[in-house]
Amino acid sequence: MTGVAPGRLISWGITAVLLGWVVVYNVMRVGGSTPADAALPSFIVGGIIGIVVLAVAMFVRARLIRAGRLHPMNVDADVPDPAAVTPDQRRVLSAAWPVVAAAAVAELATGLWMFMDWRGTPSFARATAELVMAGWFVFAGLWMGWEARNIRDMDAGGIDSVALGALLTTVLAGVGISRQFVTGMQIITVIVAGLASVVAYWLVWYLVRRRGVPGMAIAAGLISVAALLIPLFTR
Repeated sequence: MTGVAPGRLISWGITAVLLGWVVVYNVMRVGGSTPADAALPSFIVGGIIGIVVLAVAMFVRARLIRAGRLHPMNVDADVPDPAAVTPDQRRVLSAAWPVVAAAAVAELATGLWMFMDWRGTPSFARATAELVMAGWFVFAGLWMGWEARNIRDMDAGGIDSVALGALLTTVLAGVGISRQFVTGMQIITVIVAGLASVVAYWLVWYLVRRRGVPGMAIAAGLISVAALLIPLFTR
């Protein structure tokens, strides 16, 4: 684990769990499982697979560092304070915050719409999952709105959590498509929140490294595409 800050490692771990969940969930859906039947087993199995893959990747990384073929970095130490933002970084942050703000609007609108849909469904047919997801989307929308304001003010301290939160929303919206919870709004949310996650992960890479490949941004993009396309083809 050399050179990886604890917060960054947690972010990688959650992303690995999400990726494993998306893959296993949709494999089970293609195999004929219903969304309700696939939800929990896919989360458990996919989460375990994701963590195992991450552990193997970290082991290989540590070996490469010890062999002198890879240089460790502490990503938290290099995130600039608002007063230390350079003109180039300022331009990038100015371009990024509207994307996060758009994700906030989409999440909030979807959450409220889901709640109204849940309220309008006969009590015997209401899905608790829809209510729980609606609560997350409303919370995430308010949170993303707050972070969008911070980024607009050149405070990038929470950008890593923005990326992770937007990615979680993207995965949940993909599940919402499978469950047919206000499908149109879920599609919009996958697209906008997925874009916000990619932009935020790329921004982390740009601010702290700007060399090599922005792997987390690429992974977020792949997860977002899977969250959108696979549920549409397995419904």
